[in-house]
Amino acid sequence: MGLFKRKTTKPESDKVTNNYSKPPTSNGNGHLKTPNRTTTTTPVMDSIPVIPDVPLPKAPDPTTHPAAYLRSIYAVRQRSKLVFEKAKKNQLKHFTIDMTKFPDTAAYVVSIIKRDFAPDFSTIPPHGRWQHFDVGGRPRVDQLMASWPPSVNTQEKTRRLIDLFVVSVLLDAGAGTKWKYKSKESGKLYARSEGLAVASLEMFKAGMFSSNPAEPCQVDSNGLRTLDVDIMAKGLQVSEMNPMEGLEGRTGLLLRLADALQHHELFGDEARPGNMLGIVLHPVLKSAADIWKIICFLILLHMHPRYRS
Repeated sequence: MGLFKRKTTKPESDKVTNNYSKPPTSNGNGHLKTPNRTTTTTPVMDSIPVIPDVPLPKAPDPTTHPAAYLRSIYAVRQRSKLVFEKAKKNQLKHFTIDMTKFPDTAAYVVSIIKRDFAPDFSTIPPHGRWQHFDVGGRPRVDQLMASWPPSVNTQEKTRRLIDLFVVSVLLDAGAGTKWKYKSKESGKLYARSEGLAVASLEMFKAGMFSSNPAEPCQVDSNGLRTLDVDIMAKGLQVSEMNPMEGLEGRTGLLLRLADALQHHELFGDEARPGNMLGIVLHPVLKSAADIWKIICFLILLHMHPRYRS
């Protein structure tokens, strides 16, 4: 389809010439016919509003409130728009974009969706960490929840799942091509994101992230503080014969999470990730942007000590 193309030469100047002042026209058989062009650069198209501009409230001022700006959902739109404007002017270093191909690309994606799922689009499966847990068709998360006693109410189930997902996602970085995890429950081997998901789930169930022996299925600050590289290597089955890339970094990330969880206003006296549920359910929150603001704050809190106060 040619929407994006890798660049092999240096970016052109601001004065890239093209004759794309007119939109593409149909050739009568459903395909788009683009105007003839005389430029030798990859064609760009900045006169057709093919992507609708949905207005959003103004972002916080980055000069006076830089952290608030970075945490806002509006900043994502603003920063990505700068890259898009550069792309339309052929000023990017590594790739070019031909917006005349955008309708064809969108039509192709829609055709694949219709081919595989029409007319019942509700059957389109989601994709995320939950699906990694259920690799091989085994509903591991459902089985985990079914193993908890009736005394565990819905909100506590949600807190436990947040505990699990936060740790599991933080562990999910490239493990390399050699590492594999053998499930203690099924005996099957899993690699990459699915292997890390199954490994973190079994470590969670074993209580590796909990400081409460009576309740292994939780993550808390004191439990995370007991971790070190050797403990993580054992839990992830890392050895000379089964090497994993970035083991020290994963361990350090969980230790930094332990520090971040000491923010009691967000994570309560238990210092659990799952206690952020109380913030999400707070009646003051009224929009997805509010939820986004909290999520971004938590990410920054985990990753950098500057944002822990």
